[in-house]
Amino acid sequence: MTPGMAPLGTDAPRRLGPYRLYGVIGRGTSGPVHLGRGAARRGGRKRAAAVRALRPELLRDRQVRARLRHDLETIRTRVDDPHPARPLDWELDSEQPWIASEFVPGPSLAHLLDRYGPPPEDVVRALGAALARALAALHAAGVVHGCLRPSSVLVTDDRPRLVDCALTLDPLAEDRGQGADDVFDLGVLLALAASGHHPFAGGVLPSGREGPDLTGVPTALHPPLLACLHKDPCHRPAPGALAACLDPEGTASRPAGEWLPEVWLHTVGVRAAEARELLGWRLFGR
Repeated sequence: MTPGMAPLGTDAPRRLGPYRLYGVIGRGTSGPVHLGRGAARRGGRKRAAAVRALRPELLRDRQVRARLRHDLETIRTRVDDPHPARPLDWELDSEQPWIASEFVPGPSLAHLLDRYGPPPEDVVRALGAALARALAALHAAGVVHGCLRPSSVLVTDDRPRLVDCALTLDPLAEDRGQGADDVFDLGVLLALAASGHHPFAGGVLPSGREGPDLTGVPTALHPPLLACLHKDPCHRPAPGALAACLDPEGTASRPAGEWLPEVWLHTVGVRAAEARELLGWRLFGR
């Protein structure tokens, strides 16, 4: 199976809230992510979901729980963009807190980059534009992503999807203004995608005068990425303007199957098939 996806272990929970769990589809610092299926809503069908079991110690602070609850509700009701994965349900006050989001049947960008290396420039541009539009929608609703990295981007043949939105559970975390840190993180992600290496030595963000290392990044991408990685947040571009700069021809608005590399699409299909197998080959939406 693709990395992070596995059947349930003998000691794993079989249910979280109303969601029956079928397997593990990812792991992160905040807790494992399971493939689950919720009870059918009135007049609807059972729906596949990504159900994250949050580490309880991360939610001991009441303000952290309140902020996360507010951000999840905001994303669910106010973010009108297809790129961020939509939260479906959550329980933050129980002994085992959890969050259920719509299931995205695709591999992570981290896995694709590790396996295949940097894609062509036009793919990086379309990918960046799609993620910039996702950030623009989040910021317009008053929410920041907070932990944008290749592992929080899932790739399907429809479009790239942004997951783990608002999962910054640090009680000392402050409101990040206009989301300039998200733009910086996107710059790091795109530099890594375009070159195969982190733009800062050892993955450590700059503390002095040193700038990013864009060796291997196509020259035409240097100006927008340097703008994203500017040390002064006020000089970083707004996500909407960045999307227009990266993708003036609107490639990202087309189905991703038209512009993703063929080897990526093959892995997308493998990942979707593995998820169907964990669910017993039922259709995702049934």
